[in-house]
Amino acid sequence: MFHSSMSSPKAELREAIEKRLRALTEKDRRAESRSLCRRVIESIDTTLDAVCLYIPLKTEVDVEPLFRAFESRGTPIYLPRFASNQLEFRRLEDRAKLVKGTLGIPEPSTSAVLLPTEGRILFLVPGRAFDQEGGRLGRGNGGYDRFMKLYRSQNPEALFMGICFECQIVPKVPMEDHDEKVDIVITARGKTM
Repeated sequence: MFHSSMSSPKAELREAIEKRLRALTEKDRRAESRSLCRRVIESIDTTLDAVCLYIPLKTEVDVEPLFRAFESRGTPIYLPRFASNQLEFRRLEDRAKLVKGTLGIPEPSTSAVLLPTEGRILFLVPGRAFDQEGGRLGRGNGGYDRFMKLYRSQNPEALFMGICFECQIVPKVPMEDHDEKVDIVITARGKTM
């Protein structure tokens, strides 16, 4: 699943960010997550055809308020799932029916509707670190990078928004040829680009 040839600068940055995230108290994490979700809601277009969220890991921004906000607007929500080591997005119908995926994260079943390749789609993309130019450091499995490259070729209208805590913003993310940048990075303080 993870690249064995992970470059040293990426490994060092992941470790440094992990320490920063561990230093965040639960109270600070919750407060920053709430502020960040408000920023997202204030900054996005209300005429979206769909939004792609994620079920957060403990060290990721809690996007629970966004589920409620988009559900109340009637915006279709899609969630990531891994199928044959490839990331795909499928429609969320009922959170009680999510199944544990290969990474242990709840995800829609294979019978859920696949994300269409047209329309105004917003993706909220988690990551380990981001920089001011949209550079993103993921977990090392390349899932989001491969997905973004393919999906952008099918739907140029799609918007990929990196979402993270302030402590995850770094001066420069080490990027390789296969790494994809996000279009915007947003934190509790607002957009960083």
